[in-house]
Amino acid sequence: MRRSAFFFLPLLVFAGCAEVAEHGPISARTQAKMEALALSKTEFLRRMEVSSRQPTQPMTLPLRLSMGVPVLEAGINGRGAVSMMLDTGASRTMLQAATAVSHKVPIMRAEDAKVEMQGVVGKETGRIGLLNPLTLGSWSLNGYPCLVRTYENRLTGMSGAASFPESLLGFDVAVNYCRYLTLNYPGESVIFGFGQAFVPQAGTRKSSVPFKMKHGVPFITLRSGAHSWEAIVDSGSFNGIEINEEVAKKLGVHQGGRKVSGLYLMSIGGTVSSSQANLRTVKLPDLTLCGGKYKEVEVDISPGPPRVGSHFLKDYRATFDFKSKKLWLEW
Repeated sequence: MRRSAFFFLPLLVFAGCAEVAEHGPISARTQAKMEALALSKTEFLRRMEVSSRQPTQPMTLPLRLSMGVPVLEAGINGRGAVSMMLDTGASRTMLQAATAVSHKVPIMRAEDAKVEMQGVVGKETGRIGLLNPLTLGSWSLNGYPCLVRTYENRLTGMSGAASFPESLLGFDVAVNYCRYLTLNYPGESVIFGFGQAFVPQAGTRKSSVPFKMKHGVPFITLRSGAHSWEAIVDSGSFNGIEINEEVAKKLGVHQGGRKVSGLYLMSIGGTVSSSQANLRTVKLPDLTLCGGKYKEVEVDISPGPPRVGSHFLKDYRATFDFKSKKLWLEW
């Protein structure tokens, strides 16, 4: 059985500090340790049947920025905390193979299920793992399925790369269990909304726009001049506003721009340099985004779908209200 999952997990880093940047399968040793944890489909599904008690009040957890993206601490299978990127641009929660092994995360046997994961620059085959429990603060989520990578991105000699949290908490957890999700960038916290409906804070400036769910991630509409396009609201991207070649051509800026050099883009499916990806920055005369209108806006042309990343969101309390299907920005 093969399933598909939609992922956008970009990470841009300065190549000047990196000696080697590559992408490849996990080691044979890690693969063997992972296979030792494999369960039959029947046993895997049986373990998923454990019930969880859902909180009745909103739960606030610390959030920090690491290399421009939000990171929180989560408990995995009762074996200690793991730093995880909070990635609204990922449709499923995902672990690196080494983390799955060290935290004894069982996986479904390969003959029963594999997963095709789509990243910004390519595809990978992954496995289905079981978090039992996934712990976020006082909330323990029992028998929760996740994805486990069988490939890895490697940067040798890159300052800070080793400490970057490659495992991620996807948008699926909030979508499946919460009434709303707030990423409070200025307040360095995240709020998982349970029980009561979302109410914007009194005394703040605010705006809201509809979002739609596609492939398990949130999309909003952006506009420049007479043209509009959809973009993922992607906290897992450290950039601000990104468009792809198709949108750039529609806007008439595909042949210009300032080339971006000296960076690596690490993603599900591959690692490429900014030159290989033809990354470049262009300026739009106007941009309508999340209820705001901006002039002379710099945006990046990059692989994958258009995205609104954490460099834009970092000045706001960004809330996804799942009941009204609105994205709120407060400042």
